[in-house]
Amino acid sequence: GDGGRASEMLAACRREVATAWDSAESALHLLQKGQGRALPSLPCQRLASLLGGALRPGGSILEVCGLPGTGKTQLCLQICAAAQIGSSQIAAAAAGGGGGIAEAVYVDAEGSFVPRRYAQMCQALLAERPGALAGGGAAVAADLERVLRSMHVCRTYDATELYSTLKALGPFLAQRKNSVRALVVDSLAFCFRHEFGDNQPQRARILMDIAAMLRRYGAEHQLTVVVTNHMTTRFDRNDPTGDSAHLVPALGETWAHQPSTQLRLERCGIVRLRAPAQHGDSRLGAQAAMASSAQPVGRATLTKSVERAVGQSCTFRITEVGIRDADVGWA
Repeated sequence: GDGGRASEMLAACRREVATAWDSAESALHLLQKGQGRALPSLPCQRLASLLGGALRPGGSILEVCGLPGTGKTQLCLQICAAAQIGSSQIAAAAAGGGGGIAEAVYVDAEGSFVPRRYAQMCQALLAERPGALAGGGAAVAADLERVLRSMHVCRTYDATELYSTLKALGPFLAQRKNSVRALVVDSLAFCFRHEFGDNQPQRARILMDIAAMLRRYGAEHQLTVVVTNHMTTRFDRNDPTGDSAHLVPALGETWAHQPSTQLRLERCGIVRLRAPAQHGDSRLGAQAAMASSAQPVGRATLTKSVERAVGQSCTFRITEVGIRDADVGWA
């Protein structure tokens, strides 16, 4: 009867619980497993130092937030390029005779992915590899083509399409057999801020499901997972003057608990590098040189981390070849 069936279910649960701890991993094993995973090698050393192990594959989520124009997409592109063309990939290429280019997945919800810009970043990293000059320009061009072929971009237009795309990503990653090294969602807020406005509980459940999916993909397929987020203004209900208004990441408290690391970007100004010497008195030439030497400078601040003290920050430049250290003053 029902009583016997309930007893069988309870007995099965007890057996499951009794053996659950037999498969538990020790802290030492988890530490050694984490240290064995290579981080994407960013060309911006100060930013890489600030992030620490936030880019290490294995089930964590890095959230990059900021106002429009602060460099969120630029940083995501740079992370993907570094993941595809890292030191481990270079070593594999040298040992395997031309192999070693990893793959990346970019879920583009805003239309921010610009192929030409990504090609610029990848070409710069390929040219900076040890022995790149010996291979000649033809070798760099061939490697660049393979890198771009290995970047999988999926454009989504609403929350439903974004959710279904991420759901369908599991079988794709399984087919690639851990050759995908980075997964970017740019951005999660674009769809969810303007949909489900009348059903906040449903939005919260979907966001938690997405976060669980991303963590599982990262752990099962050794991915670096990055998500971008917008900023919104929060008001204190007890302050009728509105003087306490301040900027916070969008998507609310439910999502705020999901990322392991949160990096907030802001724009600081413009750095003007010394232009090369000009021959003649051409004003147009001088103006062009000055324009080409102006580069946006941003600040990255660690606002959430499971392994580092928050509040630390560094500056960076957005250059023609990607994200680089800001080692000079700006205007």
